[in-house]
Parts: sequence; structure tokens; C-alpha cells
Amino acid sequence: MSFFKKIAVILICALAVLIPVIAFEWPQTNVDSDSFFSFFGQKRAGIISNSLIFSESETACSTDEGQISIILTEHEDGFNWFESTLGTSVIVSHEDSLLTVYGNLDTDELNENLFSEHNVKTGTEFSTTGNSAWQESDSFLEFQIIDTQSRNYINPLILMPRIEKKEALTLTGIALKNKLGKIYSLETQKNIPAGVYKIYRNRQKLSVPYKTSIIVNGAELERITYDTINQVETDLAVDGRNSYTAKDIYPDDNLMLMGELYLPHGKNKITLILTDFSGNEKAREFSLTVY
Repeated sequence: MSFFKKIAVILICALAVLIPVIAFEWPQTNVDSDSFFSFFGQKRAGIISNSLIFSESETACSTDEGQISIILTEHEDGFNWFESTLGTSVIVSHEDSLLTVYGNLDTDELNENLFSEHNVKTGTEFSTTGNSAWQESDSFLEFQIIDTQSRNYINPLILMPRIEKKEALTLTGIALKNKLGKIYSLETQKNIPAGVYKIYRNRQKLSVPYKTSIIVNGAELERITYDTINQVETDLAVDGRNSYTAKDIYPDDNLMLMGELYLPHGKNKITLILTDFSGNEKAREFSLTVY
């Protein structure tokens, strides 16, 4: 297991080719396409979510063997890494500098053995999931994976057994926005001035891609990935050519950034690609006259 985790983390850090890497079991017994309230990387309370949040109350279990590092109850928390918004939580340390975090647990149902038995096995039960965290009423287990060596959050979908997601990726509402804030809809406008633009698509309420790519005239100009989330000063950010915070990725409730690009004078072909965690792609092309 340790070997596979090391391979997984190397792949994540190198942004390598997608392959189905499995290092952990799911933290709930029943997991299907309807099990999720919010995915890692989605907009949540003004930030980029660093959690995978489940939509049904079940018993939370350890995803792998390890040692209990911290047990937090309700909102009594003095640790900078683990905000009190997690509520009652169990944090487990694994090999290869990885932590798994199980938040929004039911305080009254917490397994009392956890306070005396510090080692856990795969499937060790922690508690049913409740409403101890600062979440919306129809969301339950809040699950995180943290690489303490790199000090970033890892998207759990990379290290979990594959599952088909409920909401397919879509490429709609494509628009360019220049530095002056003027918006050009690529759905209807084919003649635009040369310059630097941000390009957006309609945000989906649940799904988040593994990566978004922008190709102009055959050359990839931008790639934003959602495999890890990093801390940039006081903000959480994802990586592309730049580090993009929530206000960059989600300028409002309806849009999601695909990246930034420069369009020179002449004929230009823009190719936009969304890639999910199974390697499936959704692509669109736009031909523009740039003056």
C-alpha cells in the first residue's frame, strides 16, 4: 500500500497522465453516483472547496490503516490546519506524510475506543455523520486528504476507487472577458479585437473537471488542474499558468474560469477541453476573426 501511495503522490505533483490509481477505500460503505453533495474544487462559501462532501448520513470509517493524530469535538479547535468549521472530526496519519480528515461527525455517536486505541485499520468505524460542522442541512461527511510534506490538499477522487459521477461535464455559455471587463460571447460573436482575455464557461453546481485546457491554433496556452489545492497566503488556490484563487475561478455564482489567453490579429481557432477523472474529454472549437 505504501508503494502505491508514493506513486500516486508523485503522479499528482508531476501532473502526469491520468491512470486509475487506488490508494484508499471509500470512507463510507455505500458510495454511488448520488452520494455526493459537493466535490473537491467546487465553489463553497466563497472559497475553493478542499473537501469531498457526502449527501447522506452513514457511518464514517477509516480509509486505510494508520494512527489517530487528533480528535476534535464540536468547535473546540486551536489548530491552524483544521478549521473549526469541520465540527467533530477524526484525523488519521498514514504513511508517506498523508492525513485523512473525517469531519461533520455526530458527537454523541463517536466511537469511544478511539480515545484509547490509537491505531486504526481499514474500515475502523468512527461515528455516524451528523450536523456538528458548519454545513448546509443536506450535507454530511466532510472528507479531506492532506499531504503534510507538500502542505497541500489532494483531491480524494484521485486516490479512491473509480465511480461514475452523476453530473456529466458540460461546455456551455463560453465567453471571453478583456481587461476592461467587456464580455464577448463565443456562442454568437466571431469578430473580436486582439488582446488578453479570460475565458469562462457556465459553472456546474456539482461536477468539477480534473483539468481544463485551452488550445489556440494548435498550441496549448493554459491548463488548470484540480488534483490539488494549495495555500497562497490566506487563500486556497488551484494551479495553471498562475495560481488561481476562488475569486479568479468563480467570479460569480454562474461562471467558472477555464484560463487566460492572448489572441493575435488574424484567423484564430480556439479549442476548449474538459477532462474528467476517468480521462473522458468534452471539447468545443471556435473559429474567430481577430482584428
